[in-house]
Amino acid sequence: MTVMMSAPIDQEDEEVLVPHADLPENNHQPMEVVAQPETANAVESQPVVDPPQTRFTWRIDNFTRLNTKKLYSEVFVVGTYKWRVLIFPKGNNVDYLSMYLDVADSTSLPYGWSRYAQFSLAIVNQIHNKFSVRKGIPFILSIAGITLVT
Repeated sequence: MTVMMSAPIDQEDEEVLVPHADLPENNHQPMEVVAQPETANAVESQPVVDPPQTRFTWRIDNFTRLNTKKLYSEVFVVGTYKWRVLIFPKGNNVDYLSMYLDVADSTSLPYGWSRYAQFSLAIVNQIHNKFSVRKGIPFILSIAGITLVT
């Protein structure tokens, strides 16, 4: 499934703080979303044998003219879980774009909720393709009183 949107959603939310210890300096990482979440319980983090797969594309027109601290994409569903992409166009406590996969309905989920999600985030530079980048890694996404975005 590919979803195209022309306008991002700007929503107020608490600031997201992410440790930067494993990020090399000046590692500008433009990113498109391909999400492949897999369910797991909090004790056993074993991936589902045949996880659902979805491709979600968020098109942001006039990106260089954005004048907002953060933006959320439309909500998209993979399996039975609601996700969205969160970006900080000017960076989240850094001097370059920050981009995250976010649990869209985190306030309605039980304390301790977690899911194993294998996904990649990519940004496509349509003017200079050599600056397009895709990064992906499996993560455990957890809810523990506040939204943990990794």
